[in-house]
Amino acid sequence: MLTNTIKIKDEEFFELKEIIYKASAITFAESKKYLLENRLSKRLQELNFNSFKEYLYYLKYDINRIKEMDTLLNLVTINETYFLRERQQMDHLMKSTIPAILTRGKKNIRIWSAACSTGEEPYSMAILLREYALSTRANYEIIGTDINTEVVDIAKKGVYRGMSFRGVPPNFQSTYFTQNGLVYEIKDEFKHRVRFQIGNLISHTLPAQVGKFDVIFCRNALIYFDIEGKQKVLDMFYNCLNTPGYLYLGHSESTIKIKSKFVLQNFGNGVFHIKE
Repeated sequence: MLTNTIKIKDEEFFELKEIIYKASAITFAESKKYLLENRLSKRLQELNFNSFKEYLYYLKYDINRIKEMDTLLNLVTINETYFLRERQQMDHLMKSTIPAILTRGKKNIRIWSAACSTGEEPYSMAILLREYALSTRANYEIIGTDINTEVVDIAKKGVYRGMSFRGVPPNFQSTYFTQNGLVYEIKDEFKHRVRFQIGNLISHTLPAQVGKFDVIFCRNALIYFDIEGKQKVLDMFYNCLNTPGYLYLGHSESTIKIKSKFVLQNFGNGVFHIKE
């Protein structure tokens, strides 16, 4: 049981954040030192370490260092999501983007939910395809990826508690989920439409693993990257999209300081990016 927070020295913090950055492109400002202390102290005590110096040595030299890196990234990544989050973008996808793809005669549409966390975003898309009467007009493949191995396992199970449904319309849970006590399991019709896998957005092997897409959603992930990391991920997204292809980022994310080949388009209260 965690009895106290293990403090991290400045030099240890800079070394640890560099390890995290090289593995994921996720950056931590010096003001976030407390966050790493809080999130990792319990893990250090589980390993019987008394200092971050011991943990850094473990990450660099122990035979289990590769497995431990997965654990480290699981502990430091933020996984805030819920069903129908930022719905304006999803509605735009269903009202405008997918119909535009269909008018070109395309019968196989691939959608990528990058940094999908526990899966609410891609499952929301699967549900909305039916609500908008689009599910029978083409074959859809929805891929969800995340660097966090634990949240990907949760997404594959498709079982959720009440917090995942904040703000959803009445009858949403009863229509699309099966209730079992305090949890809700998404129905097979929608579960079978989504495939999940581990995916590191800065891995050079990821594009070959996931293939080409017509639409990419990557919302509220780039805010944790520096300019160089954002550039690398956006270039990768561009190369992973068919032409034309569509990219949706989070409302708080901007590409103003990044050299982008995408064309920015406005819709109502939001924006999206097009590969022409």
